Amino acid sequence: MEFLGDFRHKLDTKKRLFIPAKYRSALADGFIVCKAPDHCLYIYSKEEWEPVAAQVKSLPGGEEYRRFKRDFFRNADLVEMDSQGRFTVKADLLEYAGLDKEVLIIGSGNKFEVWDAATVETDSGKTMSADELGVEVVF
Repeated sequence: MEFLGDFRHKLDTKKRLFIPAKYRSALADGFIVCKAPDHCLYIYSKEEWEPVAAQVKSLPGGEEYRRFKRDFFRNADLVEMDSQGRFTVKADLLEYAGLDKEVLIIGSGNKFEVWDAATVETDSGKTMSADELGVEVVF
């Protein structure tokens, strides 16, 4: 499944987040939430997580790589939705991504991202076009 579009949601008082209805079938048997490089969260279906995990596992065994692998898997969480399509976001992941109340869920192809809504709005003007990046996108 391609995760597309964006959705604005709020964390409830128990720090649960709704998964957009159109994404739920791809995540019905559980999914992985992990830290992303830009201080947001990535959410992968189990199927899409496998190549990501394999890539990290295949890194060399030096001390810094071992540390990276340990932190990468340590900070990932295997979760399931409740009957209403919600999941509880772990406290350390909430803190890392600066999630408090209003979040923006953004489709990103093989995964989707969970952002603090105010952070995304502040950052939105920084996106370079395909031409500026030197990438040819066929429309």
